[in-house]
Formats: sequence, structure tokens, C-alpha cells
Amino acid sequence: MTSATQSKILFAILGLSLLAGGCAHEKYQAKPLDSASVTVKLTNKDASSAEFKAYLIEQGYAENQLPFAEWGLNELTLCALYFHPKLDVAKAQLALANAALNSANQQQGPMLGGRVAHSNRANGDKNPWAFGLDVEIPIETGNKRQIRVEEAQHLAEAARIDVADVAWQLRSQIAKDLLRYHENIALQKQLTGEVNKQNELVKILEKRVQLGALSNTELSVAKLVQQKALFALNSEFTKSAEIRAALASDVGLTDEKFSQNNLKLLDLEATLAQQAAQLNVSKNLQEKALLNRLDIRRSLEKYAAAEAKIKLEVAKQTPDISLSPGFAFEFGDSIWSLGFSTLLNLINKNQTLIAEATQLREIEGAQFEALQAKIIGDLSQSVAAYQAGLQNIERIKTQQAAQLQYSQKLQRQFEAGLIDRLELTQNDLSTNLLEQQLLNAQFNNLKAALAIEDMLQIPLNADQNTVEIDNNIIKIQ
Repeated sequence: MTSATQSKILFAILGLSLLAGGCAHEKYQAKPLDSASVTVKLTNKDASSAEFKAYLIEQGYAENQLPFAEWGLNELTLCALYFHPKLDVAKAQLALANAALNSANQQQGPMLGGRVAHSNRANGDKNPWAFGLDVEIPIETGNKRQIRVEEAQHLAEAARIDVADVAWQLRSQIAKDLLRYHENIALQKQLTGEVNKQNELVKILEKRVQLGALSNTELSVAKLVQQKALFALNSEFTKSAEIRAALASDVGLTDEKFSQNNLKLLDLEATLAQQAAQLNVSKNLQEKALLNRLDIRRSLEKYAAAEAKIKLEVAKQTPDISLSPGFAFEFGDSIWSLGFSTLLNLINKNQTLIAEATQLREIEGAQFEALQAKIIGDLSQSVAAYQAGLQNIERIKTQQAAQLQYSQKLQRQFEAGLIDRLELTQNDLSTNLLEQQLLNAQFNNLKAALAIEDMLQIPLNADQNTVEIDNNIIKIQ
């Protein structure tokens, strides 16, 4: 072989090596975190922005419906789905799971190798140079790549369900805090009426003390009750700011930006009637919970992924093969070769990893069973609390009906001059107390209904829509 030929072969080997090393086109891009920038981003989130308006139009709202005049559960949920950073975390984890799925579907590429050697011709070689080029072609056996894809698909679906679950949890927290908001407003109104009646009672008693018709002891007791009612009212006023701040955090806005939105008032009686009707017609609540809940579906996907992992470890008992064709020019001789290699696992046929994967499947199965048992127990308790709440509401309404008749009787007696204003005012306070008890019972019943809704992960009110995920896009349906 001439020196020119040898040089060509040498440069060919070097060129192939450089080509193999230059196949990567992706470049590292730094993305440092800047806490100041993140803070600005969070504080600048605005529900009146053009971007959020475009998002709402994508969700099916017409331009003439925007901006919202009043914000209810649906509108606040959409705001959270767009602005809350917790959902961004779940979406990033879903993107990672999808990337892992793409990685699992990739085949291992061939490897290229070359070598150059020089001899001192001590054995009388025809040529002092030796050149070699080898290609290693891996061949995966046992359908391993398809099994890896199967496992990754189940894990990606579990991550997709995680996104929907985070969206539901955001909606659930908004619903709870929104109910606290409405309860706070109703209690403020009720306690204001009580404080007014207590003030009226204290004035009557003060006049009687001045006239010597009453002792200071009874007046002191009345003033103490008056102060307790005033303290309860002030506590509810104080809670207002905390509840609105919680709602702002729920939807991912600052207090300042959230305060620009008017919240929709609650029709308490209509909501109670609607929920009662919905729960009356809803049969097989347990079956709905076990079939619809996102954590149940996620657990099933993780179990299926564990099954795929066992299949993969079983398939690994059959070792992969590697073919190595090559060509060499060695000291004047041209040589071609075909190599064959595989892993010998005659002693340990992957039993340890198979046992580990099998145990993982057992864990997922046990967790699924425990999750179902918890859901059944929690749902039973929630339904029992709701039914007990309904009975309590009916009992208080019966007492209210009797109290109303008694109040009407006292009013007639007062108009006839048979009783004085003190007795009438004291009766008004008893009526107010029953109204407070009914209010507490009604809101407790709404809370119990929310607990059932959380168990089912299906809204009970017909005008409230659930959170769904389709093609990795969170939306209201």
C-alpha cells in the first residue's frame, strides 16, 4: 500500500471520528433564577390583562361577556388555572414525563471505532502502518424497547392525571374559601342585628335602673352579653380581610389585584335546595367516587407501570446482542471481521430485579386497596354528616315556626298593652338566636356537601362545571 493510500485511510478514520463527535447540535443554554424577576412576575399578574381575556375566549366566553361583572366559583377557578404557579409545577412534571416517554422510544444507535498503529518492522512487515475501522451494532432482544415505552406511557398518563388533580384541588380550595366568604357576610349581617337588639335592651334596662325599678346586677349581665355580641361581630369583620387574602392566594393574584373583582352573592336557600335535589337524584355515590376520582385513576396507571416494569425485568433475562463488523489494514494485510457479543447471565437470571419489581407491584396494589377503603370510609362519613345536617336544619325550622307563633302572640299582647317593650325585645333576641343557629346549620350543611363533592370530584350544582384535562390543556367543561 502506498503512503498516499495510507494517508487517505488515516484521514478517513479521523474524519469519521470527527463526524461522530459532531452529531450533537443542541447547545447548553443557561437559565439562572432571579428572585427579583420572579417577584415582579407574580405581582404583575392581572385578571384584566389581554392575555387572560384571550384565555377566557379560548374557554368559550364571548367578548361581550368580558370582563366579568361578578366572580363566582367558575370564574375564580379559571383565574387560578391561568395564574396559579402550583399548576405550572404539575405541567412541568408532565412535560418531564413526556420527555421520558420519548427517551424510552429511542433505539440505541451504532458505535463507530477506529485505530491506528505503527510497527518497527522487526518481523519483516510489508508495511509499518496498521489501520482499523469497527462498527458496533446493538440488537435489543425480548421486545424491551416496546415494554419501556409501555411503562413510560403509564407514568406519563399518571403525570397528566396529576395536572388535572392539581386543578381540581385549586377549585376545591376556592370553593371552601368562597363559602367562608359568604358565611362571613351572612354572620356579619346576623350579628349586626343581634348587637342592635342588645343595644336596645341595654337602653331599656338603663332607664329602669335610673327609675329604681331594676338592679345594676341585671344591667351588668345585659352589658356583658352586649359586649360578647359586639366582640363576635368585630371578629367577623376582622376575618373579612383574611378570607379575601386567602381567595387572592387561591387564584394566584395579589390582594390589590384581587380586590378589583366583585364577588357574586350567594343565594343560600336556592343553593341548599339545588344541592339537596342533586344528592337526591345521585345514586351509587360510592361507585361514582371509585370510578371518577383522579387519585384512583392515577393509582391504576402506576399499578400498570409496575406491571410493565416486571415485564421489562423478565425480558432482560434474555441478554441483548451486539454485532461488530470491521475492516483492518494491518502491516500490509487487508482483513475483514465480524464480531458477536452478549452478556452471559447463567448464574443470576435477573431474579433480584424481578423480585424487586414484583414487590413494587405489590406495594402499588396495596396502596390502591388502601385508597379505595379510605374513599369509601370518608364518603360514608360525609354523607352521614350531610344527612344529619339536613335533619338539624329541619329541627331548627320547626323551632322557628313555633317561635314565630309565639312572637306574633307577644306582638298582639304588646299592642294591647299587656306586656312592655322589654319582654318584646328579649323575645326578639331569642328569635335572632334561632336565626343564627339556622344560619350555622345551613352553612355546615353546605360544607358537608362540599366534602361529598370532594369525594366524588364532581360538582353538585348544575351551574358549576368541573375541571377536565384534554391534550395537556386544562379547561372547564
